[in-house]
Amino acid sequence: MPVLLVCSLRSLVGKTAVSVAIAQRLDQDGYFPKLARLATAEPDEAAQADARCFAFLSLSAAERDHPFSLDEAAELVKGTGSSDSVFVVELPAGFPPGEVVRTLGGVLVLVERSADLVVDQVAGLQKELGQAFAGLVLTAVPRARRAAIADTLAQKGIPSLALLPEDRLLSSPSIGEMAEALQAETLFADGHTEEVIERLTIASISADPGQAYFARFGRQAVVVRCDKPDLQLAALNAGSRCLILSGGQMPLAYVSERAEAEGVPLLITGKGTVAAVQALEGLYFKSRFNHQKAERIGQLGAEHLDYDRLLGTLGLRQKGPSGS
Repeated sequence: MPVLLVCSLRSLVGKTAVSVAIAQRLDQDGYFPKLARLATAEPDEAAQADARCFAFLSLSAAERDHPFSLDEAAELVKGTGSSDSVFVVELPAGFPPGEVVRTLGGVLVLVERSADLVVDQVAGLQKELGQAFAGLVLTAVPRARRAAIADTLAQKGIPSLALLPEDRLLSSPSIGEMAEALQAETLFADGHTEEVIERLTIASISADPGQAYFARFGRQAVVVRCDKPDLQLAALNAGSRCLILSGGQMPLAYVSERAEAEGVPLLITGKGTVAAVQALEGLYFKSRFNHQKAERIGQLGAEHLDYDRLLGTLGLRQKGPSGS
């Protein structure tokens, strides 16, 4: 069974998203990807969350919603002989890739964020792995720098599998992540904690109606003081997907009833407006991948992934429309 390892030198670079994009494309092409998340010996909530996401997307190896140890992954590879199955394994950030290649075999894709790219580090890993190095996937690549980055990698002889552009949805946090960062009490959030919020808007401190202002931004979370029910209603009227009430007080009954009727979560935080925004700013570009982002990464993969080269490193070929 072909084995594809997906690793990174640091965390939160989009490694899980890339793993899902590759698995989805293999599935569409008639192969049977088995997607697994490795974990270290210590408790690893990030690995647990990724494994649950793989299971939700029906891509999980062995139909399990928790991570594999390296030994368990080796047993799964050993017990599966079908050439139509591809074992896609996501490694923990910083996990020694050489050890996994020696244990599981296969080839390795390195995922890095363009802003953190150190070309000499990538070249060093390529030299260490030799033919097992399948190529580099860069995420959050500014469109204006795409050509320059591609030239640099080509000059260094580093194979590029994809230069994925910056994307607001993929870099945005979920409502659950926001609530955790704010240490907020939540109302009406059941079923919405995984919903991704692409834009954060701050309500005015004035008494002027804000509906026209909020309507400019579409799907958003609005940070608004708890003593401004007029602005809270204006944000709801404009279709906001979440209200963050700063100051720690519960909303007035008619605001609460309106939010509940429209299924809009309320996050009530004791932080002031400035402190709340500062707590949330750190989530953007550091949020975890979840199933809501799977469709978008699939689109980006279809547009930018050098799929033929990837298949070649696995010793596979692209199948025809009939899957043959």
